[in-house]
Amino acid sequence: MLSTGVKSLDELLGGGIAGGVLTQVYGSFATGKTTLAVQIGLLSGKKVAYVDTEGGFSPERLSQMAGARGFNPEEALQRFILFTPGDFKEQRRVIGSLKKVVDKTFSLVVVDSLTAHYRAEEPRKNLTNELAKQLQVLLWIARKNEVPVLVINQVHFDSRAGKIKPVAEHTLNYRTKDILRLDKLSTPGLRVAVLERHRFKPEGGMVFFRITERGIEEALGVGEAGDITSDGYY
Repeated sequence: MLSTGVKSLDELLGGGIAGGVLTQVYGSFATGKTTLAVQIGLLSGKKVAYVDTEGGFSPERLSQMAGARGFNPEEALQRFILFTPGDFKEQRRVIGSLKKVVDKTFSLVVVDSLTAHYRAEEPRKNLTNELAKQLQVLLWIARKNEVPVLVINQVHFDSRAGKIKPVAEHTLNYRTKDILRLDKLSTPGLRVAVLERHRFKPEGGMVFFRITERGIEEALGVGEAGDITSDGYY
């Protein structure tokens, strides 16, 4: 298990991010998905394979979080092995190459996000099988190395259901065992994490957290839920 750095969130997840399975984290823009992924990698203490498809990974932000938490920023940066595929085809090659790259010296694999290039391609119907294959490769890596694999997902508005839903919901939900949704709240900097599915924990549990210069932290004295604008972190 890898700690998220937030005690209440670890408890919600049954101890943290589990090895050998795919964990899906999804939510709208600026809900803390990337910050959470980077924080888990930072606190893991070992190498992290980070596939950044959206250009959201920031060395400056990682250095800031590392310094604020008492880590050596330079050493922290060296532990993150960054991959930046430019399109869905290149993403397939990168994820395939991870089978030869990731070993027992790695503590975490992150794909942030798995669906950004998928959404940009047309028609997407023909790409669904390829997306499923990429997930299968990631699952193989997770099981072989007993390493946690964190899959970040985007959201879209489903007009039929009349609500926000994760992209490629059926395909990702079939292969990700633990699913965490992040939402904004009305108080600036405040977020909520909702457990939508877990291997052994009941669904629907939630915890509140704040996004600060240290990354993700416990939230005390929360208000009522609502929508707010971005607070500058991500």
